[in-house]
Amino acid sequence: MNTSNMVNAAMSEELLMLCAKFAPIKEYSDRCTIHNRGELKSGLSIIYCGQVKIGNYGLDGKYQHMATLSKADTFGEFTLFNNLPRTHHAMAVGATKVIQMSASQFSQCSKETPELSSYLLSSMGLKLHIALERLDDIQRLPTYIRLAKVLLQYTDKQGHVVLRQKDLAEQLGVTVLCCHKSIKKLAALSFIETSYGAINIKNVTDFTLWLEEKMSLGQL
Repeated sequence: MNTSNMVNAAMSEELLMLCAKFAPIKEYSDRCTIHNRGELKSGLSIIYCGQVKIGNYGLDGKYQHMATLSKADTFGEFTLFNNLPRTHHAMAVGATKVIQMSASQFSQCSKETPELSSYLLSSMGLKLHIALERLDDIQRLPTYIRLAKVLLQYTDKQGHVVLRQKDLAEQLGVTVLCCHKSIKKLAALSFIETSYGAINIKNVTDFTLWLEEKMSLGQL
C-alpha cells in the first residue's frame, strides 16, 4: 500500500458514531483555533464533520502546513497516552465539528468499544511510518525529487494537481522561490506544465517510473 499521501487512516462510519456517544461534539467556525502548539490539553480529537488544518509557524512568522485532516480522522493521541504537549496548531477549515474525548471518556469508550484501541494502534503505526519516510526524504532527496513525490500524491487521474506554488512550498517546508526553481526543473525535463493555480503532469506513468529510478532506496 502506498501510504505517502496518508496522514491518518480514517476510522469507519460505524466506529465514529459509537465514539460520539461517549464524548461531546464541539463546533468550530471557519479558521477558529482548536488548539495551539505547546498547550497541555490532553485528549483524543476525532473529526465528526468538516476539516482541520494542522501546521506550525516558523521563527519568521510564516505558516508551515503539515496536513489537512477530514471526517473520521483523529489527532491528539500522544497527549492522551503520554501526557505530552500539543506539537502543532490546529485550525478549523470551514464549519467543523470535532469529538473531544478526555482520558476518562476514552477509557470508558475503549472498554465498551474495543475496536477503538485496535484502530488507534494501527493508525499510530501508520503515522510513524509516514513520519520516518518524510524524514528520510528530507535527509536524502533534493527538493525537485521531493516535489515530484508531492505532485504524484495529489494528482487526479488526469494528472491535474490543483495546488498553488505557495501550497507546494508549505508542503515541502521550503521558500516559494526554492519551490519555483524545482517546478522549472521538472518542466525543463518535460514532465510537467504549469497553469493558473495548478500543475499538469503530462504522463503520470512515465513520471512515476522516473521518480522510482531517482529514489535509490526504492519506493515503499
